[in-house]
Amino acid sequence: MKKLVLVFLLFCSFINAQSLVELRGYLQNAYDTTKKPIYMAFYAVGNFFMAKHASNPLNKYSYFNKGKKLLEDAIKKEPNNIEIRLMRLISQEKTPSFLGYNKNIEADRNFIIKNYKNSDDENLVKFIKNYLKI
Repeated sequence: MKKLVLVFLLFCSFINAQSLVELRGYLQNAYDTTKKPIYMAFYAVGNFFMAKHASNPLNKYSYFNKGKKLLEDAIKKEPNNIEIRLMRLISQEKTPSFLGYNKNIEADRNFIIKNYKNSDDENLVKFIKNYLKI
């Protein structure tokens, strides 16, 4: 139920957000208010999207580094959170190899495969099965 509320709130925020910058602000505020690492991870992914779409190479690198730090911090706070580990797995698989952010792909993939069945979130389990083709 909590995840459904989260998705609803994020959807409402996305509809009201005029830009990705504004959506990232909503996610940052959600983390600042609750201190839940999952919000930090969503904010990190928002930074990766900003890096992908920024035109200035320095801005791209800055957004990337901020996202990387936030995501790693979220994992340090909740190392057994499957969603956060999935976010890192996908981010590392999609990141260009020259940036060197690919050290945890195998460990995250193994962790997710080992633990996804323990999740109560049917949508997450379905997504994992589809993404990892298991």
